[in-house]
Formats: sequence, C-alpha cells, structure tokens
Amino acid sequence: MEKVIIVAFTTLCLVGAGSLTMADDAMKAEMDKMKADIKAEKEAMKADVKAEQDAMKAKKQEMKGTTKAHKDKMKAKEQELKNKAKAEGDAMKAQGQEMKAAGQSMGQESKATGQDMKAAGQEAVGAMRGK
Repeated sequence: MEKVIIVAFTTLCLVGAGSLTMADDAMKAEMDKMKADIKAEKEAMKADVKAEQDAMKAKKQEMKGTTKAHKDKMKAKEQELKNKAKAEGDAMKAQGQEMKAAGQSMGQESKATGQDMKAAGQEAVGAMRGK
C-alpha cells in the first residue's frame, strides 16, 4: 500500500508539474498573441496618422498654390491699374503742357495787342495835344 501511495503521489506530482508547464506555455502563447495584436493596432494607427498628415500636407500645398495664383492675379491687376493711372497722368501732363503753351502764346499775343493799343493810345493822346 505504501508503494501505491508513493506511485500515486509521484504521478500526481508529475501530472501537476506537467499541467503547470502546459498552463504556463498557454499563458505565454496568449500573452504573445495579445502583444502582437497590440503592436499591429499601434502600427495601423501610425499608418492612419501618417495618411492624415500626408492628406493635410497635400491640401496645404494645394491651398498654397491657390493662394499664390490669387496673389499673382492681384499683383497683375494692381500693376495694370498703376500703368493705366500713369498713362492717364502722362496724358493729362501733355494736355496741361499744350494748354500752358497755348496760354503763353495767347499771353504773348495779348501783350503784343496791349502794346499796340498802348502805342495807338499814346499816338491818339499826342494827336489830341498837338491840336
């Protein structure tokens, strides 16, 4: 009987130790699987974030291009208005110079006419005094 108890006890110890080893292996396998799942999720999240960042970069570049085109268009329009204003200013300046020249010639004519009238007036006065 003692032998049966020793054999039973030994069997129980071996089976118990074996089952603990099997349980430990199962736990390790489950933990490894969970770690792999977590790592895969983390990588997927990184990929999603990277994709969003790339999309934002692309949108930013597109907006930059649109803004630059608009800015260039506004610069061209401003330059066109400046050129138009300069042309109008030049035309007005030329017209003013023409008017000035016409006024000067008219002034000279008036001066000459005035001098003629003065001379005629002096002759008339001289003729009236000489009478």
